[in-house]
Amino acid sequence: MDTSQLKNDRRWMTAPSLSGLFAAAAILIVVAMIVGSARDVLPESVAILLFLTAVLICAAGFGFWVGIASAFGALAGFNFMFVEPHLTLRIAQPQDVIKLAVFLLAAAITGLISGRLREQVDAAEARAAALEALSRVSSELSGATTASEVTRIAVRHLNDLAQGPALALGPVDGQLRLLAAAPEGYLPDASELEAADVAHRRGRPEFASAQGWSGSRLTFYPVAGSGGRGDGLVLGHRRIPADRRDHGWRDLAITVIVRQSAQALQRLALTQEAEAERRRATSEELRSALLASLSHDLRTPLATILGSVTTLRQLGGTLSPEAQDDLLAAIEEEAERLARYVEKLLQLTRLQAGMQIHTTWVDAGDAALAAVNRARRSWPNARIEAAIPALPMIRAEAGLLEQAIFNLIENAVKYAPGVIRVSGRVQPPPAVGAEADGAEADGAAPGGSIILSISDRGRGLPGPIGDWLSSDSMTRGPQLIGLGLQISKGIAMALGGSISASHSPVGGAVLDIRLPVPQDGGS
Repeated sequence: MDTSQLKNDRRWMTAPSLSGLFAAAAILIVVAMIVGSARDVLPESVAILLFLTAVLICAAGFGFWVGIASAFGALAGFNFMFVEPHLTLRIAQPQDVIKLAVFLLAAAITGLISGRLREQVDAAEARAAALEALSRVSSELSGATTASEVTRIAVRHLNDLAQGPALALGPVDGQLRLLAAAPEGYLPDASELEAADVAHRRGRPEFASAQGWSGSRLTFYPVAGSGGRGDGLVLGHRRIPADRRDHGWRDLAITVIVRQSAQALQRLALTQEAEAERRRATSEELRSALLASLSHDLRTPLATILGSVTTLRQLGGTLSPEAQDDLLAAIEEEAERLARYVEKLLQLTRLQAGMQIHTTWVDAGDAALAAVNRARRSWPNARIEAAIPALPMIRAEAGLLEQAIFNLIENAVKYAPGVIRVSGRVQPPPAVGAEADGAEADGAAPGGSIILSISDRGRGLPGPIGDWLSSDSMTRGPQLIGLGLQISKGIAMALGGSISASHSPVGGAVLDIRLPVPQDGGS
């Protein structure tokens, strides 16, 4: 806000108000009556002080010009009471002219100083009030997340500043429609709708008609939208009377609010464009990752299946039953592997398309045990242990959560021979103060978190893969083979959680799926 405009808005630049002049006249009449009733016993010096005090009060209370007018009124009163001939405004003695001139000078200086001090106080209060109002609206607009929220905030503050009706209109089906109003329930009349339409079509403010004239009672401002193209929003407020003492700063604050509302709408539009671009880039990266993995994850099982089938067809009669059983077992194993990979492709397609999660209350421990049992059936020779205590209920999709844990177990079975352990624990909600800051830094949710861990005794994950798992990116990580980890990470993020990797103190890798526990979740 340009406070220099408020600083230069001094009351001595405008005409005095009638109420101030009448009040000053009343004060001078009271002082004149007091002085007149005690004129015979009251010294002239005391009378001068009383009149100067009246000038001081008028200037301090009603401004510079009222102070100057009261100085002349005090001069007339003093002349009427104490300058011969008494009870007239005539001046008989030349020395009385000097006396009255000195009195006028003293009264004028008193009025000038007092009036200017009053105007400086008024200007300071106006600047403080304007800055306070703009600080509030700036804070609220910075936190707005939708265009309708920006509209409601702007209308509410315009209503406060104009101390009268304020509203916002926007195009709906080709016509301006009321979007928000304060006070609630206010409906614009035909003249106001016409003025809003003119402001919208011409792209410039349409000011309210002067008092007593026909036309709109509200002033309307078109609000530019994204990139200055304009989104059709029009803000209106009641005309502030020009004779108000705070007219200047209120008008200026309203202008700034209109400009800040436009900037807030532009920020939201740019944010939406950036989010759309981010999603498009993520979709392209996922598509690239899918194509890159096809040659690796499909070639091996298909080659094994085709080779085994060809061998059986061409040499089946010469092979021993044991050799035929080995080839059939290889076909079965690779077909199951291919089926799991196709299932991963389908899940990746859901993630890539921005899947809709239909969450319900889920026992995370049951989902983890289901993944463990499924992994034991898929790899009977693997040593998979489960140590999962009672966990709070969370909002999730049980099938997706089970698949995320299964993918991590599969990754451990492939690359980490030895015992694979699946466990769970609860991380309580953050405490108040410094402890809360630390908990939030660790990713704790306001209602606490559950952590499902898959640990192995292998060589551990390479550092770049661990860093990628902990990041917000869904791009294909460095040295990442297959889609299991990528799908598990996408599922965790889709469920509002995260995934991270660390090294176990006894050797191997520990992969943690962290999911938030709603504050009203039960054990």
